[in-house]
Formats: sequence, structure tokens, C-alpha cells
Amino acid sequence: MKKLITIILILALAIPASSLADLPDLSGLSFDELIQLKSKLNIAIWNCQEWQEVTVPPGVWEVGKDIPEGHWSIRPEKNCGPSYAIYSSGIEKDGHDVMIMGADYIMECICDPGAEFYDPTYKQTTDFDMKTGYYIRLDCTMIFTPYTGKPDLGFK
Repeated sequence: MKKLITIILILALAIPASSLADLPDLSGLSFDELIQLKSKLNIAIWNCQEWQEVTVPPGVWEVGKDIPEGHWSIRPEKNCGPSYAIYSSGIEKDGHDVMIMGADYIMECICDPGAEFYDPTYKQTTDFDMKTGYYIRLDCTMIFTPYTGKPDLGFK
């Protein structure tokens, strides 16, 4: 609830006073309706051109609900040791992990170069072209940024 109030305050400060009158009255909304509104606001913020990156905590997240569909570059938080990001078409029945057996999945081990157990053979970043209805499991906090393409290798 505190996050919702914070988002509303940020939006209120960013919106000119003349357009504040256009905002609907939120006081009559139920808890579930406010949560739905918060989800819609998050997706709108993520899809905004000014948005650059977001920090996603460890856990299992649904694409299209928790994380917008799209092509994302993912890197571990500062000092995060070797950790997996697993993108999968399925989720286990208990909802606490993504499916590997019997599902389409991609598993990447990535590591921040400042981590205690860093090894140069680890990737420092990865990317997934994520689709609605898929899931991603993160073993540590990861930073998501819109994918900007492969680096130019300099071929003419």
C-alpha cells in the first residue's frame, strides 16, 4: 500500500496542476481495484520512453503481469555472485519455481565483476526476448533495461 501511495504522489508531483482535476477519485476503489491500478501504472511506466531500468528482486515473476513483455537486457546487482536467471514457458504446480523438465527454457548464469566469487568465464549480462505467459526466476536482484541490440563488431 505504501508503494501505491508513493507512486500516486510521484505522479501527482509530475503532473501539472491543471491536469490534476482530470484524475479519478481513488477513495472509492477497493483494495483489489487499487492493486490492479498499480499494475497498470507499472506497465505504463515501464513502456514509457523515458524509463531506463528497473531493479527486480529474487523470485519467480510472470511475464505480462509482473514484467512487461519485451526484449530485456539483464545484469546482476552490484556484487551479486554467480546467479541464475531462468526463463521458462511453465511454472511448477506450487508456484514457487519455474519448470525445466517438460518446458521450453533458457538458463543463464551471470555474475557481477565485483562479486567475491567472480570468474572471467561468467557472463556479466544476458538478454531474453520475453513473451506474455512465460516466467522468469531470478536467484539474486537483477537490473532490467530495454534491449538495445548486439554491439557493433566493426565489420564493414
